[in-house]
Amino acid sequence: MAEKVYLDYTREELDAQYTNIQTDADAQTRADLHARSADVAERLRTEKDLSYGDHENDRFDLYRADGAPAPVIVFTHGGQWQVGSAEASCSWAGAALANGISFVAGTFPMLPDVRIPDMVDHAVALTRYVRANAAELGVDPTRICVAGHSSGAHLAASTLVRLANEDDLDGIACGMTISGNYDMRPLMLSYRQEFMQLSDEETVAMSPLLTLDRPMPPVQVVHGGAESDEFKRQATTWHAALAERGEANLVAIPGVNHFDVFKGLEDPQGEVWEFLTRHLGVGAAKAAE
Repeated sequence: MAEKVYLDYTREELDAQYTNIQTDADAQTRADLHARSADVAERLRTEKDLSYGDHENDRFDLYRADGAPAPVIVFTHGGQWQVGSAEASCSWAGAALANGISFVAGTFPMLPDVRIPDMVDHAVALTRYVRANAAELGVDPTRICVAGHSSGAHLAASTLVRLANEDDLDGIACGMTISGNYDMRPLMLSYRQEFMQLSDEETVAMSPLLTLDRPMPPVQVVHGGAESDEFKRQATTWHAALAERGEANLVAIPGVNHFDVFKGLEDPQGEVWEFLTRHLGVGAAKAAE
């Protein structure tokens, strides 16, 4: 009998839990997301490839809503901390604009050029840059949502926790983490440890779930109903910890996988937008006009 390495999973089973593309259909959903995102970027992006730091990959795209200064979502993409771009998963920027919310799609240096602790530093720098330069960007520095998907959800969660722990939450109205990993310990027992390469101390330090010490702003936790049991467990455990420190909302979008989860965000009147518009101080889909 194969040895159990985490909970009731063997190493092979744990690897499968953290593998988001296992079939051609999974790959197609990612390709479809990228195609929808490229279309949204082409049609709706206000400014492209702006800089927020010294590294050549400290870049972001801006989608500016009508009526400045508008609230803003600062979003970090996924890609297993290794790949991705500002327009890889911006398909829901149009829904943000429909709700009167600006959208910043950020990217950052990735593995192996930098390590995961460095990536968190860059994600924090992106949010702080948007807040400090809000007037130039035409956004409201008092109505910021920090959001991310997949490994980007880990970066967004880490940003929120660091800002909270450093008493630097000014302007952070809420957060939203989508299909992310918030406890790095099981990942370091899976195939992902081969590229993540975190020490035991770093594994804890890079786990938002384990470094959550202070009150948090309202956070919405989203996952797909067809994602693996581990991704669902990561979401529910993270949500429970957040609920002990502030308002937390858990949304499971029925029947969608790790990439199709964005279909639940692309509808400007979808379930996730009630939370976002309420905390960002705008009417949902402009009062469903």
